[in-house]
This record gives sequence, C-alpha cells and structure tokens, in this order.
Amino acid sequence: MIWSVGTMVMTIIHHLYGSMIYDEPFRLHAAIFAMPVIVILLISYTSYQNGHNTRIRNSSRTIFIVVSVLFSVGAIGIYEGGYNHLLKNLLYFGGISIETLDRMYPSIYELPNNFLFEATGIMQLMTGILCAREILKSLIKWKFDIVD
Repeated sequence: MIWSVGTMVMTIIHHLYGSMIYDEPFRLHAAIFAMPVIVILLISYTSYQNGHNTRIRNSSRTIFIVVSVLFSVGAIGIYEGGYNHLLKNLLYFGGISIETLDRMYPSIYELPNNFLFEATGIMQLMTGILCAREILKSLIKWKFDIVD
C-alpha cells in the first residue's frame, strides 16, 4: 500500500514541479490522473483490510493488485520513471547523440537540465520497483495462505 500510493504521490510531485519549472501546464495531466488512482487504491485496500466477507476481501485485494501493477509498477514506475527518466539520463550522460534522443523522445520531453526534476522522475521507478517487490511478496504469502 505504501509503495503503490507512494508512487502515485511521487508522480504528482514530479509533474507539478515539471509544470512549474517548464511553464507547461499539460504536464499536470499525470498528476490529475494519479488522484483517482490513489482513491481506488485506498478504497480497495481498506475494503480488503476491513471486509468481513471473503468474496469482498478477495475482490478488493484483486482490484488493489491489478491497479497497483498497471499504474504504480507499469505506467508510472517502469515507463515514466524507467524509460522517460532513467534511460534518458543514462543515454544523455553516456554520450548518445542529441539527434538519437530527439527521435526517442518527442519534443515535449526535456533533455536533462534540472537535477530535481530528473531525480523525482527516477524516484518513480524506485517506488514502482519497491511496489512490485511488495506485491510479489504478498502474492507468495497469499498462495501459501490458500494452500494451508
């Protein structure tokens, strides 16, 4: 729960900051998108934790895991944090040509020019990875709980 919601909070911070420093309000779309995801995560997690009906608990857990994997791990963690920031920085500072970067990253992307923006972007990958690790641990535990 902490890492899944944390990834969404990190993307809100990152995109709010990016929209301010680059004066590009379109960057707020990710922050706006993250808010209902957080609500779904909170409701499904709370329902799982406090539910008395096994069917409701299992449905809530499934919703939480699917939303976490799709958004916190996949869309924000791997794609936004990994591809859009970590890979871009590795390539840029590794000396790849600007022409290649321009082909890989359309004009709406910024080449690395602001440490805090890039650091919060990469942190989305880190929180996404930690989220994935916790999901795997819970799925393994869940499997063994079902078998017992």
